[in-house]
Amino acid sequence: MNQPRMTFFGWMVAFLWAIALPAAGQVEPSPVTSQHLQIINSAFARNGVPNGRVEFDAYGRIELKGDYADEPEVDRAFSLAQVVVGAKWVSPVTPENIRVKTWEKRFGNLFLRANVLKPTVRDGAMPGPIRNRYALVVGVSRFKFGIDGLEFAARDAFSFRQFLTDPRRGQFRPENVMFFTDENATRANVAMALDKLRQIAGEDDLVTVFISSHGTQPDKNGLVHVVLHDTETSPRERVWHTSVNEEMLKEFVGGLRAQRLVMVLDACYSNAAYRAVPGFLPPGGKSLGADDNEGYGVNKEYSRRVLAGAKDLVFENDTPRSTPAKSMGPSAIEPFGKVLIGASSSNEQSWESNELSSGIFTYYFIDGLNRYGGSVQQAFDYAKPRVANQAKKEWGHKNASQHPQALTTVQNWDMRLTQSATR
Repeated sequence: MNQPRMTFFGWMVAFLWAIALPAAGQVEPSPVTSQHLQIINSAFARNGVPNGRVEFDAYGRIELKGDYADEPEVDRAFSLAQVVVGAKWVSPVTPENIRVKTWEKRFGNLFLRANVLKPTVRDGAMPGPIRNRYALVVGVSRFKFGIDGLEFAARDAFSFRQFLTDPRRGQFRPENVMFFTDENATRANVAMALDKLRQIAGEDDLVTVFISSHGTQPDKNGLVHVVLHDTETSPRERVWHTSVNEEMLKEFVGGLRAQRLVMVLDACYSNAAYRAVPGFLPPGGKSLGADDNEGYGVNKEYSRRVLAGAKDLVFENDTPRSTPAKSMGPSAIEPFGKVLIGASSSNEQSWESNELSSGIFTYYFIDGLNRYGGSVQQAFDYAKPRVANQAKKEWGHKNASQHPQALTTVQNWDMRLTQSATR
């Protein structure tokens, strides 16, 4: 089955919804009615949310109000509302909307790791040459609990690992590349691998993470998480708790000593992936006022939160191109930093290609790595316009658009996934 890849990096926050839905002159009339409010409030009473309720927000969306015992109860309420009206018409939750004791603690912890993104200085020196290179590569085409499969996600993971371990290209040691596809791509295995990378990677090492899969529907914070083989779909809110979520990635980035991190996420959310899951979608099988190809991709706010809540990150569109690494002398500092690359932008999907037998972004990104000696920045620049053109060529009849995004902690993020800087 060929369909849009479910995203990213992918992965969105309330900021996205606040600016995307009420765009000037493009406000979509809300299909939500007072009857929907009554249905949701009745569902709360039947499903253990006795003091929660919903109201309309300023844009005609459903908004959570009332008192909640804890965050799991908030998740349950948010999920019940999505079942009735769909993900698009439920407003992300903020502490001002509801009253729950754990919010204060959660948001207090959110920015504790912000200083992680400041380059570590050892005795006044910047990071040295790369010592070791480690990677985690994940691709999921088959899912255990009814989520529609993907044609090429596992194959994309094979292709990326092949580039990394090829002695003529990436030259990663095979034993340094952890690799999981389909039935082996479980949450336990991915969590174990992320924890192992935190333990073994030193500050002068390079760490690469590549994940290709579906995404979840947006959670109460507007975030789309990456689905794994054993991501659960019942009760519905379990999809957020059993995927690669924001907390996992923040803990990984926050605890990583390596000053060079390249994270690539080729995934997105659409209704189509969950059509076969009983009770997952609202009546009629799709969100109110939307079709199966409704998409949610990456944006700046999501990336900032994943990269430990930093406020001074550089969005690739605003990044001045720096001197290529090949012109730097042997004593020059190699590029370093943390970069998050997503296959699509906010309100977009990440598409697979019949012509390329691959995810469109993954195909062109690897092609760029081959052409530019493993340069991450140049491979991204090469891939971005070609991804947009290919998505329009193959899927334009579905009004498809796809524009890869990158967010980084430094301006010079031209790190290389090859051992040599030669071209």
